[in-house]
Amino acid sequence: MITFETSKFITESRMKQISFVIALLFFCNPNFQAQTLEKADSLFLKKKYIEAADMYYQLYEFNKSVRAYQMRIDELTKSRKPQPQAADSVRPLLAQAEKAARMLSRCEDIQIIDSVITDKNAFLTAYLVGEETGSFERTNNTVVYENQLKDRRYFGKKDAAGFFRLYSQLRIRNEWSEEKRLNIPSDSAANDNYPFVMPDGLTIYYASTGNGSIGGYDLFVSRYNLNNDTYLAPNQMGMPFNSIYNDYLLVIDEVNDIGYFATDRFQPEGKVVIYSFIPNSEVKPLNDKDEQTLINRAKITSIRNTWLPNVNYSDKRKKIKTDIEKAGQKVKKDFTFVINDNLVYFALSDFKSDAAKKLFLQSTEMEEKIQTLENQLDEQRKAFSEGNSAQKQSLRPTILANEQSLETMLQSHRKLLIETRNSEIRYLKINN
Repeated sequence: MITFETSKFITESRMKQISFVIALLFFCNPNFQAQTLEKADSLFLKKKYIEAADMYYQLYEFNKSVRAYQMRIDELTKSRKPQPQAADSVRPLLAQAEKAARMLSRCEDIQIIDSVITDKNAFLTAYLVGEETGSFERTNNTVVYENQLKDRRYFGKKDAAGFFRLYSQLRIRNEWSEEKRLNIPSDSAANDNYPFVMPDGLTIYYASTGNGSIGGYDLFVSRYNLNNDTYLAPNQMGMPFNSIYNDYLLVIDEVNDIGYFATDRFQPEGKVVIYSFIPNSEVKPLNDKDEQTLINRAKITSIRNTWLPNVNYSDKRKKIKTDIEKAGQKVKKDFTFVINDNLVYFALSDFKSDAAKKLFLQSTEMEEKIQTLENQLDEQRKAFSEGNSAQKQSLRPTILANEQSLETMLQSHRKLLIETRNSEIRYLKINN
């Protein structure tokens, strides 16, 4: 079963309270919502600020939650007997509520196509993506994503401290290289998991319980920096993608113009809901909406209310499924190489640009060199582990030098693939 870790600031007991209240709110019982808000207001007037703040947070009344947390901090710091340590324990909750309030105010205007409720251990079945997007496999409390070229895969794995980190492997001649941890800025006591990488090979979406999560796993996006083999500081996605629950595995199928993400918001234990949506080319916040409308859109209380006027989305998911099934009935392929959203090559004869074809051949030659070097390293490491002190001392500089060479070759290989794609695109633009 997939397990989820709570955020640093929301305790297990608070999450249980949230689960109970939000699950009921999801069924849109206006009387219950009004009664709960009335109870929260009553707690606030009685100066039970923490209880009120928690309840406001559950109701997505984040501004009121901020006020209640701030009142509690003032109460602890401005009394005759200040309690600074107790106030410090409330400040992370205040910061979390403030972030949630900002995210709500910038709730994105996306069109949700459909939702599918399924067991946590079978949620991948709801992701209908074409093979140009890649493939997914669930294992060991994570999801292994393999890219469309089938030459690289990404996954979460626990480190020595017991926290999930993101790793990648490169396929060379049908064998996977050693695991390499992705250099993404992250909190030390948090989990990073459920990665998906766009066809450009640079943009990565993943879920994290750190980096300012507003509850459980939140969705983040980052980009790879080719110049120094690191990733840029991650950006936290907004609502409705993120919630005060676990939100994870955001996938965008550019070919079919559809995206997916999973969440356990409003769901009973053991269940998740997978939303399919139409990706925006850029973030498009809701405008001229009152707070309750923002709350409803952030919680996705109604899928139909996300649709644009006079646009019918009901058949889009069926068409996507049919298109994906048809696309799977292809002839034998030598390889799969994505050029752009609408063009995928499967053989050298598909290339129109001689320069691009030459670059692609260089990349395959480099793959062979990488495989040879990796085999040498495997033998050297084995000899190192079995050797005596003198042998280890002799092998150490050779192994380190070969590891550095391998890292350089892997980066060069990745750049070659990007240059190949760009060269073919430039040729097609000029000659079409």
